[in-house]
Amino acid sequence: MAADFLSDVWLPHECMLKRGYGTPFAPQVITDLECTRANYDAFMSSLEKILTRRRTGLLPRRINVFTTNYDLFIEEAATRNNNILFNDGFNRRASILGDAEFDAGSFNHSVSATGNLYNYKVELPTVNLIKLHGSLSWQHSKGKIIYRIADIKPLDFPTLAEMKGWVLAHALILPRKEKFKETLLQNVYYDLLRTYSNELDKEATLLIVFGFSFADEHIETITKKALRNATLKLLIFAFDEASVNGFMEKFRDYSNVEIIYRPGRNVDFPVMNNIITCYLGGSR
Repeated sequence: MAADFLSDVWLPHECMLKRGYGTPFAPQVITDLECTRANYDAFMSSLEKILTRRRTGLLPRRINVFTTNYDLFIEEAATRNNNILFNDGFNRRASILGDAEFDAGSFNHSVSATGNLYNYKVELPTVNLIKLHGSLSWQHSKGKIIYRIADIKPLDFPTLAEMKGWVLAHALILPRKEKFKETLLQNVYYDLLRTYSNELDKEATLLIVFGFSFADEHIETITKKALRNATLKLLIFAFDEASVNGFMEKFRDYSNVEIIYRPGRNVDFPVMNNIITCYLGGSR
């Protein structure tokens, strides 16, 4: 049931936002939240190190993070890192009322700093967060998607209609066979897929995959089509050995795909962070 699914997704966020129903959160919820925060802080730090060590203008100082997750952990971690620019696609000056409107075109922008004494320009390190299936921070408003954190879910709904209204207020593509219920979200989804496709078509692109099985058929199709570009490199982190065979079968026809796994051990978030930090320019 969609309402139960969304309630589970919201639970750690209610703890993160320090709002609840007057009773303490379970110790396990608090522990899991602290662990998740630490992992995402390390992830943002890894991206920062990779970007800040790009000294040549030949490489863009920009990383695109594509995700189908709805959660706000990357956004929250970005608030604790002041060394990179963070772009989640929202124009903070789109409305005089203060509503930040979503603009997929912003992911094509770059920001540079210029010197006062010398005629130079340097691109500032930027992380684009591109949420293909929407986000808990997305809400519908007058035919647009705006950034807004919803109020805490009511303890109960007097009617099924009110429960349905709470679910539909989320601008999300829920995990069900019928993806779309309205045109606006469908248009945004395909705009973001186009961004994904365009990035993969760029020369010498590296796509790192972690925690994603390619269950979204549109993303899988675009990725396989892009792999015809011999300069594209796909690096997949398989969580465990059981998932390796599935990835090998899915991408058996492509020589520019590598799968990273640890025999008898899992590749979890901290392990992935360490690998990309050490081998992608994050540490010497």
